[in-house]
Amino acid sequence: MQSLLYPRFTFIYAILSILVIVADVMDLTWTYYLTKPMVLLLLFFFYRIQTGAVENKTFRNLMLTGFIFSALGDALLMFVEMGQQYFIGGLVAFLIAHICYTAGFINDIFRSRPWNQHWVQLALSTLVVVYGAEFYILNRFSFDSLAIPVMIYCAGITVMGVSAVMRDRTKNWSAYVTVCIGALFFIISDSLLATNMFVTKIPFAGELILSTYFLAQYLIGIGTLAKLKNQNLPLLGKAVTSET
Repeated sequence: MQSLLYPRFTFIYAILSILVIVADVMDLTWTYYLTKPMVLLLLFFFYRIQTGAVENKTFRNLMLTGFIFSALGDALLMFVEMGQQYFIGGLVAFLIAHICYTAGFINDIFRSRPWNQHWVQLALSTLVVVYGAEFYILNRFSFDSLAIPVMIYCAGITVMGVSAVMRDRTKNWSAYVTVCIGALFFIISDSLLATNMFVTKIPFAGELILSTYFLAQYLIGIGTLAKLKNQNLPLLGKAVTSET
């Protein structure tokens, strides 16, 4: 059996993520405040160290900027109960993060020029668009005064998901799949957050939102890092370049 790529980082990231979730469940306020932004900062510094000598600096910098704005969004959303402005600020921060991820994925698309899209990529992209549109349309009356900001955010994360799916799948299959799964988990996490805040309360919402969010960021980070360094991810198997 192949070993996990970056096992030490993965272990620390997982422990820190679990600590945040436990602090949230047990209402350990200061532990939660101190640890939540640290998860993305850990990812940022690890990514920066690992990508110091990569060729595609534009892609690297866009991803790093996305991690920073994600950490800022994490910090702002911690204070959402103190006022709506914190939620809007967090929404803007994460929207900028999604724009950075999208720009990075589009940069990757134009560098690789994968115009021979597989039908599965086209189908999955269509499903992401349909899901994003349907989620907003079905719940639009629940968003009240935030309907327009939420609509813009839904569009942003939908475009991010589509751009992740439309990247080149042939040069590093395991990294491609990892990033796609990460983007889908990001959509799931934000859907849970919006549903729990505006539509109906979800059992174990905090645990589900945080776990899917941290997993999404980890998979996007590790997957893009493996692509930049041209490494296969043992977790997802050997690289496959066929059309099947």
